[in-house]
Amino acid sequence: MVWQTFLTLTKELEEMVHQPSSQTRSQRMEYINDLLEKRQKLLSKLPQPSTDEEKAIVQEVKKRDLVINQKMEFLLMDLKDQMRNNKKQKSSKQRYINPYQSVSTYDGMYLDHKK
Repeated sequence: MVWQTFLTLTKELEEMVHQPSSQTRSQRMEYINDLLEKRQKLLSKLPQPSTDEEKAIVQEVKKRDLVINQKMEFLLMDLKDQMRNNKKQKSSKQRYINPYQSVSTYDGMYLDHKK
């Protein structure tokens, strides 16, 4: 049954999104992307829900999708924050290594403008 397979993939995706990051972020994102691609391929093959069981599955998938989308937004915001922090750390590390890099070369120098 195609709807049951779709629900199984949705449940697996929800579990993966809510897992604490035991894997590296790139491995986790690759796995999530694979699940999303599988769901996308299956989505085009889904027939209209005709039975009450299929309609119940559709409702459950909709509920789980909302939770998945919220968690994915949270993960995206976390990733953006970490990227911003890495950029700040890089610039502060550079300033620590060479603190006088941004100081003007004319600072403290006397220039006589008389002719």
